[in-house]
This record gives sequence, structure tokens and C-alpha cells, in this order.
Amino acid sequence: MSSTSYHNHKICINVGAPTFLALALLLFGATPLLADDSSSLLQTDKAFVQAFLRKDAATAASILSADFTWIDSVGKRLTRASALQTFPAVANADVEAQIRTYGNTAVVWANRGKTNVLRVWVKQPGGWRLTLYQEVRQVEKSEPPAGKTSTECVNPCKTIPFEPQTTNEKEAIASWQGVMRAMAESDADLYAPLIADEFTATDTFHDRPYTKTDRLAQINKQKTTGVHAAPQELRDAEMFDFGETVMMVAHEQRPGAKFYFNTRMWVKRDGRWQMLFSFNTQIE
Repeated sequence: MSSTSYHNHKICINVGAPTFLALALLLFGATPLLADDSSSLLQTDKAFVQAFLRKDAATAASILSADFTWIDSVGKRLTRASALQTFPAVANADVEAQIRTYGNTAVVWANRGKTNVLRVWVKQPGGWRLTLYQEVRQVEKSEPPAGKTSTECVNPCKTIPFEPQTTNEKEAIASWQGVMRAMAESDADLYAPLIADEFTATDTFHDRPYTKTDRLAQINKQKTTGVHAAPQELRDAEMFDFGETVMMVAHEQRPGAKFYFNTRMWVKRDGRWQMLFSFNTQIE
């Protein structure tokens, strides 16, 4: 797959300054942009924010990808057409963006306090285009696991209600299922190689983003105590194969709790697909 195109499909079911920036990106384990690309992306990201603040439809339309998705902090999901019609408020609009790049994709974070904002960019023939905007507002105190505790994981560990279309998607899903099994079985050795070092898990029901180290500590604690949280079930999803990366916007439910949207992205390193982030917005 070229760096100027990507595959996307939907699955619906009925089941319920430049040097400093480059150095910083390297320290975070990401791929640094070339100077021209860095400048272009930063300018385009700022243009997106300003376009929505000013309700500039022409500029906004030139920036959003054809399959753009907006998910706000209460889980309201908007299409490109809806976003251009209503111009929802951009959270943390004055926060300086933190960027990590992976081939032809870029992940932008604009976090402050309990409000976390994710923007995913893809480089297309006309330049950088925004394909996802998502917000997560975290709680003041982390909530306990919902539902009864269990080590059983059928969906998504063993079966999933859709068939990934591309080879990259299939491999990314298989990697994700490995992560879910590792969490259900408290297996840190299985979990660690499937998760990128810069990984963060940002959940509505936690008080801060969790790092890979945090997750490993959580898994080891669960193994010691013998108590395991029942895994969330996948209801439906949309997948994007960008070539160097794969992204999934999933509709899921924690046992006994509300539904939510969870966006994940994977990158292939050392012959395996590793998860870069999990970004979870509860649907109110």
C-alpha cells in the first residue's frame, strides 16, 4: 500500500521549534517527520482548530478526510457532513499539540487536566487530512471494574462478530485478541510484546491515562490476587488500513455498564503488530 492511499471498511452487526520537536518525538519512540512535513502538519492542525473556531466551512472541508469521524466527550458521533454543518466546539483548542508520526499517519494529542483530545491525521495526495477527532473526559477517581469478575473471554478473545478485510487488518485483530487474552489470563509475558513502549490507555472511567508499565503492573497484581475483570465485548467496528498502521473505531460494552467508542491503532514493528493507544469514550 502506498503512502497516499488507504483502505477503509465498515462492519455493522446486530449483536446488541523543528530540532526540539524531532528530538522529543524520538524520545517518545515515534518516527520523526521531515522538516517540511513537520511544518506542514503543524500548520494544518492549527488550521483545523481555527477553522472550527471561526466556523470556516471552506477551510474545514479542505482539511477533513472523506470518512472523517468526530466523537465528543459524551460519545456523540458525527460524520464529516454533520461536523461541517454544526461545527462542534474543539476541546483544548489552546493546548499546544504533541505529535507522534508513524509512516503516513500522525497522532496528535491535546491534553489538559481530565480532558484528553486525540486527532489522527493521514497524508494523502493533497496533503494531510484529518480522519478522526475524539475526546475523553476522565473521572476524578478511577471506577472499579464493572460487572462480575471472570477469566472467561469469548468475545473478543476467541471469536469476533466480523471478518477483517485486509491482511494488515487481520494481523492487527489477531494481535488485539492476544492482548485481550493476556489481560483476561493475567499473562504479562503475552501482553508485553504486543504493546508499543509509548502506549497509553485513556479511558472515561479512569482518572488518568495508563502507560504500558501501568498495565503490566495491573496484570501482575491481578495474577497475584486471582481477581480478573470481565473483558469488554465488541459490538461493531470500523477499520482503516493505512499501510504502515491500522486503526479501529470500535463500539464496545463493559459488562453491566454503558456502551462506549474505543479507538485503537497498531503499528508493525519487529515483525509484529503492536498497539499504540486505546482511547475510550463512554456513550452517555
